Amino acid sequence: MKNTHLLFLIGVTAISTIMATVMLLNTPERFSPNNEQIGEYLVKSFSEDDVEEIRIKDSENEVVLRKKEADWVVANRQDYPIDNPKEVQQLLKSLVQFKIGLEVRAKEEHYSQIGLLSPEDKEQAEAYQEERKGAGDDNPEDPRGLQISVTGKDENKLVDVILGEEFGEVASRAPRGFVVRSSAGRPEAQGIWKALGTLNRSTGDAESKNTDKRRGQLSSPASWLSYKFIEVKKIKSISLSAPNDKEFKGWTATRADENSDFSTGGLKEDEEMDTAGTGPFKSLFDKLRFEDVLDPEEAEQKQDTSKSRKAVITTFDGFSYTFEFAPVKEEKAGDDDDAPPPPSSNYIGTVKVEANFLKERAKKEGETPEDAENAEKLFKANRENLEYKLELEQVFSTRVYEFANFAISSLDKGRDEIVKKKEKPEENADPTAAGTKPSATAVSPPVAIPPRPSATTPPIPVPPPKEGNEQ
Repeated sequence: MKNTHLLFLIGVTAISTIMATVMLLNTPERFSPNNEQIGEYLVKSFSEDDVEEIRIKDSENEVVLRKKEADWVVANRQDYPIDNPKEVQQLLKSLVQFKIGLEVRAKEEHYSQIGLLSPEDKEQAEAYQEERKGAGDDNPEDPRGLQISVTGKDENKLVDVILGEEFGEVASRAPRGFVVRSSAGRPEAQGIWKALGTLNRSTGDAESKNTDKRRGQLSSPASWLSYKFIEVKKIKSISLSAPNDKEFKGWTATRADENSDFSTGGLKEDEEMDTAGTGPFKSLFDKLRFEDVLDPEEAEQKQDTSKSRKAVITTFDGFSYTFEFAPVKEEKAGDDDDAPPPPSSNYIGTVKVEANFLKERAKKEGETPEDAENAEKLFKANRENLEYKLELEQVFSTRVYEFANFAISSLDKGRDEIVKKKEKPEENADPTAAGTKPSATAVSPPVAIPPRPSATTPPIPVPPPKEGNEQ
């Protein structure tokens, strides 16, 4: 009897052991090495000094930021300086602060579903979108994520992540983060995670009222370009010509001082200046901004050289700005006659900055030695400021820029847009004036109305005040 019970217990134990082994083999480990990473940083900590290059790419754009000596430049925009170095610091700080929240057990075939396809995977993205349309989704989102890679010295990859769907977007509902696909940094943290952290997806401070800041998508090269550019002050004259357009009538407009209106020479007796056309010249390029920096070969292909213009602007301070620009080629119109007209094209151009400053101050008659000394100091300080401005602005002469239409259109005018025909006197003459023919229409004379008797109450006489203190 005892042997039978013992054998039974041994059998039950063996079966239980086998079942437990099978269950453990078929069940993911609850405390796997990956899940033990929860709360750890996604990438190893590094400083800005360790970084040589940052690449940010999505399905449409890519920007390459590169360290050049001590400064950051946009490498795929002719090494143009960036607008705000603090934004690079903030970006790197955000990346090193990402923490692992939860492992997402996803395989490569699941990347489309969770928006973690690489920006290069265009065919896979399009196939997934077509699949979603077939399932009834009219406008499926692009399943490609935002890829950010950070390369250190000796081409050491510090960060390589693809950011997918964002969760916890409401600040009051923590935690916040992204679904992240990491393939560099800490080896044990490579994989798919729900990572806790925040990241600005656009440049510029949205809450700032400072307009001298670039704003745009993080992956757009134009969003990072420095906003500083030439500032044309105190314009004295403007000349405009068209090297490749024989039908264009060139012109030169000048003014005597900063408060005068512009006027052009060669006016006929029946012509006068159109102040509506020349009015914008007073503040022309006072705050000129550009949209993008172009490769010279790309610019040559994009611009319509048949409509190129050359403008020379001089200032009362001695500066001379030479602009050469042409509109972007217009796209060919489609067959749809009801389609709205295309927007006015931007301009592509260059600027050359020169100067011819006064070498000596014009002395005033009768000034005292003290007045002369103070005036000389002021003249010298002003001269140094102008020379410094020239040095800064001559740097911009080495690039080709794309300008918004509104920034250049106020200058791109023909002579007939700044000069108009004088109005004929008879157009505004009084028809009752002498020398004009009376109207043939008979007009009845006005009916005479007799004057009404005055109803005004006569004034009440007021006796003069008595002398002394009499009441």
